[in-house]
Amino acid sequence: MSARLNIAGRLGKAAMESYITPTACLLISLFGLVALFVTPREENPQIDVPAANVFVRMPGATPEEALNLIVRPLEAVLQEMTGVDHTYGMASDSLGMVTVQFEVGEDKEASLVKLYDRLMHNLDRIPPGASQPMVKPSDVDDVPILTLTFSSDHYSDLELKRLVDRVKEQLSPLPDVTVVDVIGGRDRQITIDIDPERLASYGIPLGQLYRSLSAGNFAVPVGDAVDDNRVKLIRLDGALRNAREVGRIVVAVQGESPVYLRDVADIHDDGGEILRVHRVGFGPASGMAMPAAEPEQVAVTLTLAKKRGSNAVVVARRVLDKLETLKGDLIPDDIRVTVSRNSGERADDAVNLLIEHLAIAIVSVVVILLLFLGWREAAIVTLNIPLILFIVLAIGYVAGQTINRITLFALILALGLLVDDAIVVIENIHRHLEKGAATLREKGAAIITATNETGKPTIIATIAVILAFIPMAFVTGMMGPYMGPIPFNTPVAMLASLVIAYMFTPWIARRWLPCRLPAPTLEEAGEREADWLHRLYSRLARPLLERHWPRRAFWAVLGLAFVVVMWQPAWQFLRPEGMGGPLTPGTVELKMLPKGNKNTFNITIDMPEGTPLEITDAVTRDIGDILRRHPMVTDYETHVGMAGPVDFNGMLRGATIKQGPHVAEIRVNLVKKQERHIKSAEIVLQLRDWLRPVYERWPGANIKLVEDPPGPPVRATLLGEIYGPDYETARRLARTVRAAFETTWDVVDVDDSVTDDQVQYRVTVDKEKAAAAGVDTASVANLLRDFVAGFDIGKLDVVYERHPVAIHIQLPRRFRIAPRDLDRLFVTTADGTQIPVASIARVEKVPVPKPIFTKDGFPVVYVTGEPATGSQVYPLLDLDRRLDGQELLPGVTLHTGGLGFLRPVADPAFQYQMMWDGEMRLTLDVFRDLGAAFIVAIVLIYLLLVAYYGSFLLPVIVMGAIPLTMIGIFPGHLITHQPFTATSMIGMIALAGIVVRNSVLLIDFILENRARGVDLKTAVLEAGAVRTRPILLTALAVIAGTSIMISDPVFGGLGVSMAFGTFASTLLTLFVIPLIYYLWQRRRGDAPATGASCTT
Repeated sequence: MSARLNIAGRLGKAAMESYITPTACLLISLFGLVALFVTPREENPQIDVPAANVFVRMPGATPEEALNLIVRPLEAVLQEMTGVDHTYGMASDSLGMVTVQFEVGEDKEASLVKLYDRLMHNLDRIPPGASQPMVKPSDVDDVPILTLTFSSDHYSDLELKRLVDRVKEQLSPLPDVTVVDVIGGRDRQITIDIDPERLASYGIPLGQLYRSLSAGNFAVPVGDAVDDNRVKLIRLDGALRNAREVGRIVVAVQGESPVYLRDVADIHDDGGEILRVHRVGFGPASGMAMPAAEPEQVAVTLTLAKKRGSNAVVVARRVLDKLETLKGDLIPDDIRVTVSRNSGERADDAVNLLIEHLAIAIVSVVVILLLFLGWREAAIVTLNIPLILFIVLAIGYVAGQTINRITLFALILALGLLVDDAIVVIENIHRHLEKGAATLREKGAAIITATNETGKPTIIATIAVILAFIPMAFVTGMMGPYMGPIPFNTPVAMLASLVIAYMFTPWIARRWLPCRLPAPTLEEAGEREADWLHRLYSRLARPLLERHWPRRAFWAVLGLAFVVVMWQPAWQFLRPEGMGGPLTPGTVELKMLPKGNKNTFNITIDMPEGTPLEITDAVTRDIGDILRRHPMVTDYETHVGMAGPVDFNGMLRGATIKQGPHVAEIRVNLVKKQERHIKSAEIVLQLRDWLRPVYERWPGANIKLVEDPPGPPVRATLLGEIYGPDYETARRLARTVRAAFETTWDVVDVDDSVTDDQVQYRVTVDKEKAAAAGVDTASVANLLRDFVAGFDIGKLDVVYERHPVAIHIQLPRRFRIAPRDLDRLFVTTADGTQIPVASIARVEKVPVPKPIFTKDGFPVVYVTGEPATGSQVYPLLDLDRRLDGQELLPGVTLHTGGLGFLRPVADPAFQYQMMWDGEMRLTLDVFRDLGAAFIVAIVLIYLLLVAYYGSFLLPVIVMGAIPLTMIGIFPGHLITHQPFTATSMIGMIALAGIVVRNSVLLIDFILENRARGVDLKTAVLEAGAVRTRPILLTALAVIAGTSIMISDPVFGGLGVSMAFGTFASTLLTLFVIPLIYYLWQRRRGDAPATGASCTT
């Protein structure tokens, strides 16, 4: 027998008689359990996109000068590096900034080394007057996993900041905690408010006061001396230590009486002017009752990131446990600590929920096995499942994988597939034992024979499924690592299932399954029509083989069904009224990924530049009043004048560099999704309506409700990039395009990169008059700075403070000189006299220079928008149709592009172009890559079948079941109200391997019957009837295993494709494939079959 055994038979025989098999199973279980608990957990796979911001300051440079002297040369230098995906530049007043974004998957450390090396190599090209480049890496590892918001009614932001700094010292040393930052609050500062009237009454020049203050705050070692046979240091200590000492500095002497600083200035020990505001508010879901007079509390937030590769769940739990020990001791009881972000908890909840789903899917598969097989056979197949999953987890741990949502979805997807091999093996063992195995020796021989018979077709079918997944590993861009766990874990699970099926199944079958006396086989029962499934199949299939009109009707219905289902996604593009507008009933929506159901979202407020902090704060308070009324809001954190704690989405959208009194951000936290009945997207939609009064009250406010993306983030969902030979014309075009965005159905949060018109005062010094008076331009500039902004003149020498206590000197607001009042401002000349600045300078109002943006070296203007409810595909294509080739300005025609599968290159030298980017570009890239993966998978499967069957045409028949999946996929999406997404496409690719597996089982049995001399029609009918049971059983296992995914907001499309596609293709494959083979062989004259055959 051993000479006739294939690899499956030999493996089964060796394992069945070996003690290594149970030992290996025990070791696999132990290793898998360890991997389950020690593998790091995170919500989504980490996407490595190395990036850095490079800043170069050039005081006095206009945006045009910064563009030509800094940004363009810098972009050119950075684009010389390998691995650079894009460069983004911004040239503004006195500043040039370039963001370099490397390709996904590039090594972070190596990329930064290349960046520094390239910058250092080109330092000689820095223009005169410009600073050296300052590099700030943008690292996804620095995104906080935990944010703790400290708030109170009784403490000021200064006191809260001091407390949080001390909490930071306690939490920073914890293992695996890395970047720890404090957001909000003011540091202690000594503020000197100079009174110009009192200063003038004493006749003290401002410069004399500065010199006295600087000279009165001095401490330095002055040398050493030998005393008592020892060298001792001598130190001059004139440092200031408190506000009282600052006030006692002598700034002048009038006669014999000293004039102290406190005589001419008011001195405050506080946090200085409020330039940023951070508060926290609580919604109805928090259960907190806040006073109506002040419904929001002053807040300071502590953010903590984790080290790369560490477990977010463990790190977050460790920090929170330490925090609990600080409460009541370092943290007073009247300070509330709100966990405003906990990525560890979120990851743990997501992973635990999917583990529950995995358990439900396993139970569903077990129930199906019990219904179709005996309890012993079902138990054997069931025991295969944990062993396979343990192998996948162990290999994933060794390979550096993490346990995340995508990993578990891959396991759920594989669940329906990984039992297929065990089902085929155990079903064949069952069939052989039914023929008779009265002794243990006969039972062992029957098990080996059954295992050997299923070897070749099962191995081929499993490889076909693996080949369907492997090309997905080559998806480019951010979706590659995001979906990476699927092409990694699923093939590993399939290979593991093959090994376990031929090692563990024979071993346990020999010990669990009883010996049996001879009984009718399934074929014999079918021949006597004693099996109901056999009879049903014969009744349905026989007319298709024997009569013309049932066969023609079958082909007609099948063709009509195929046309109808393909019409479902196509009609929205073809309907007469155009693509814009609500989705037509009965059609399937296409989009990248559906909106996720998150526990948080963000609100950004952009006021016109020049808006004071008080106005921006008033807008945020109005929004807070509305948020506090929504029953699903637990809390929200407002950040006025600054950005809040960054996340991956905000990092790619450039939120980290948003600063100034005209910007604000509100992070809104909702009731956990398990505890609410509506999705976060519906809450956001409700709040858009609730916020209409705010829009009306503050018409200049650009308020955006930014939802966390379900997958990789983009700069904007709808993003148009306008290029052209003249930048000012491109700005005007952007305004016109923005108006088109605002009138497009379902498009909200419209914005552009064109700043509002502003006016600034420009002071121009008459150099001849200034030289005649002995005054230089720098003296005038310093004087204006002192009287308008103030400056830090030193610091206190305080040991117990965590930050330097600055001594800030300024004029009170009521005395500050506006540039137009230069006649009230005096400058000291070379001979010591004072003259008004107006005598040597003039003031004029001029427009504020607007920043210039670039991308990959070309000046660009951005126009952005977001879809409120549906896909971005239809409004974008509607916009493209309305804008392409149109004369939007007199003599200016706009051409659109960027909707091909290949990334376009802008050519703005002679025409104005708008290239589409954002989620549409990501969608095109992903569907291009997945489409290519689908084609490659089909080609690989075809080559595999050609090698197996030794025929070029027979594999085509076997693969004829692949298009049948469409008949189930699109109606399934329509029934479940799911859009067809990238995850749906992944399911469609996976189905290519699954349906080919079924076809292989059918064709192999037909070939076996033909080889035994059975006539063509009987061979086809017998193969279909006998293989119906295992095919239906494996199909039901796939449906049961993947149906649990349908309820997921992101991976529901994958579940729909797998469940409905498997259902439709399985039913149709049982008839279509045998029928096509029958007609092909009959056309050939019923020639004997050749090629590989299977003996099962």
